Amino acid sequence: MWLGPAPWRPYNKDYVAGNWRGQWDFDSGARLLDWGAHTMDLCQMANQADDTMPIEYKPTPKGIDCRYANGLLLEIDFLKDPFGERPGWIQSNGTCPVRFIGEKGWVETGDGGEVHLALDGKATEVKSDGKPARGVDVVNHLRNFFDCVKTRKPTAANSTVMRRSHIACHAAALSWILQRPLKLDPTTESFINDDEANRLKSRPQRTDWV
Repeated sequence: MWLGPAPWRPYNKDYVAGNWRGQWDFDSGARLLDWGAHTMDLCQMANQADDTMPIEYKPTPKGIDCRYANGLLLEIDFLKDPFGERPGWIQSNGTCPVRFIGEKGWVETGDGGEVHLALDGKATEVKSDGKPARGVDVVNHLRNFFDCVKTRKPTAANSTVMRRSHIACHAAALSWILQRPLKLDPTTESFINDDEANRLKSRPQRTDWV
């Protein structure tokens, strides 16, 4: 039971304790199938792309470049501090920080509540209004859930939205594992002219979990 549908192996307490991350049988080897969807979800929302996903994936020395049909580039960076010199460790902006880069500068935020920005090369931290800025806003999440129970409308981060974010993470992970560019059809959710990548979209399941 501790393995779920993953390939069978003898029990190992270290995998249960969190070291399953980065392991091919449990994650992807590229560490994208754990926290990746949280970051991808923010990018999908910012690009107003909840109904689609990036169509091109290309591995780079430091991560993966993902490009949408509208030309927008999403860069996945595997470094602990992906944005170079800045105060503190990456956790200052939470576990899933995202940097949005425009013509005049950038703004960076994450699930930690802080916001950093730079205009014309000058970086700064957005000053707090005195209200708590850290942690998850549980009230809004619960309010959205309860409202949707009553109205039968989909929640803000519903299964359809998150499904596409996860598929994008899987596509990025396969590009990294295969170390070559991949093109994805967001409608059929299959790779274009790439039988090997399409075979890796799934794997044999243990009998009890089929």
